[in-house]
Amino acid sequence: MTSKPKLSPEDYRKILGGVNLIEISLKESKTFVNKDIRSTTDLEIGIRDESHFEQEKEGVINILQRYELDARKPKSKSRYIQISLTFLVRMNCKEPFTEDFFSIYKEVSLQLNTWPFFREFVHSMTSRMNIPPMTLPLLKR
Repeated sequence: MTSKPKLSPEDYRKILGGVNLIEISLKESKTFVNKDIRSTTDLEIGIRDESHFEQEKEGVINILQRYELDARKPKSKSRYIQISLTFLVRMNCKEPFTEDFFSIYKEVSLQLNTWPFFREFVHSMTSRMNIPPMTLPLLKR
């Protein structure tokens, strides 16, 4: 037996219709490269993400979206690259921005807005590390 969603698709669309982006900015970042590892072929790349929101003031929502990339050789304990960053996504919202809305939004829409910035950051940083630039795949939903 499946449980009924806490927020109907109609209610989700209504809230989403009142959401407008103010800005996406880089809040913090950390990078690491292990220059002792010479070959960059066959890397296992793991990417994790997490997010949460807080209401800044009436109608203004701050979302913190964190990505962590970890690349290493298969079965190796030595990390080759680590990149972590957190974006601050500020939005206006006409309707109440609830946990129920956010639980759907972060799975459906949030990464569509932040993933391109993460991809560009990874590509730029790996190039600046003087290693072959890393191109992450497109985000597909």
